[in-house]
Amino acid sequence: MSEQYGPPESYDAPPAGVPSAGQPVPGPRTPPSPRRAQRAQARPAVPRWLGQLPYVFVLCGVAAGLAVVATDHFRRGSMLIAAAVFIGALARLVLPESQTGMLAVRRRWVDVLLMTAAAVGVTLVAFVAKGQ
Repeated sequence: MSEQYGPPESYDAPPAGVPSAGQPVPGPRTPPSPRRAQRAQARPAVPRWLGQLPYVFVLCGVAAGLAVVATDHFRRGSMLIAAAVFIGALARLVLPESQTGMLAVRRRWVDVLLMTAAAVGVTLVAFVAKGQ
């Protein structure tokens, strides 16, 4: 006895692109899909470019600190770099996820811990290093 595999012959599949009887036909009364509702809730309340400002401020602070270091003021430049990184840590701690831009790399507490440790480390190096 051989059994047939596949749908029984009495099964009539709807043509491609036509919804089956159990699915609602999209129209004005159809509720929005849950995915669309989640996307609408996830949209930030501020423009996208505004969320990058904390990152830009930290980047400018580090660049200014490097410029000061290049002019033979090691301690002042290092302190400026440490201050910029610490401000980045504070921004990551205080601001919501949608407004931190590229400062948000990992979980919030990991980002804050690493940036604070980097700022403290740069500060210690600035005070421990001997100047000319």
